Amino acid sequence: MGSTRLLAAGTVLAAALSGAAPAAAAPLADPPRTDMMFSAGTAEVKPGTMITLSGWAGWIGRDTGNAGKVDFFFSKGTTGPRVRIGSTEAASSGEFRFRVKATASGQYAAEYQHRKQPVKASGTAYLNVYTEKPVTQTVFGWNAFTMPCLPACTAVGPDQLISPAPIKVKLTRECLQPTAGGRVGFTGDAKNTFKSGDPGWRDFPEGEGPVEFELKPGVTRGHFYLEWTSTPAPKGGLTSCNLSLTATQTDLRKDYV
Repeated sequence: MGSTRLLAAGTVLAAALSGAAPAAAAPLADPPRTDMMFSAGTAEVKPGTMITLSGWAGWIGRDTGNAGKVDFFFSKGTTGPRVRIGSTEAASSGEFRFRVKATASGQYAAEYQHRKQPVKASGTAYLNVYTEKPVTQTVFGWNAFTMPCLPACTAVGPDQLISPAPIKVKLTRECLQPTAGGRVGFTGDAKNTFKSGDPGWRDFPEGEGPVEFELKPGVTRGHFYLEWTSTPAPKGGLTSCNLSLTATQTDLRKDYV
């Protein structure tokens, strides 16, 4: 041991006398880095839904030795005060899970503290909470009065988007000639081709009205089409129709809370 120390000292002294620079010290290794992955599990839910806040925290590149405590906080919206909602333990792997009931839209925050080392990490996740309310809106309306409908009265709605919900139609028909009849539909076909039994159409070969019914076209882009035909009046009589069509849909509207 003594000779080794003397040899080392002599070597340094010789280097100094000769003007040679001593060997450079090895560079220090970068300290380990930490991180967190955090999720609320979904983008949006209804009030009262139980959600799972989960993720991973700890040393990057390590799947053990990451045990620690994770505290959770919630802020309503983007400006609400931060409220602590609970805590859980991160496993040695760094994984953690925490169940909580969603009550309002806002931001969840998770803060991790290693159990033995001064290691911290944090993350945030935003969650939307919504209620649903049925809303009925008119998607098409048309009427005509004292129209002869010879050979036919037609109404072609504009090209439009509708929801997948059933279309509720109210049709009022008052024709002087009892053999008047027609059809109503919502279709994406430019030729308005009618096929018997198609749920997007309703046929009235003998005339009928007033009447209410549903259309289920199976498409969400197209146009409404009405065609009504009357027969010629007996000599000296009149041919005239009053027609009215209203189509509505009821959808569930989301209100975020």
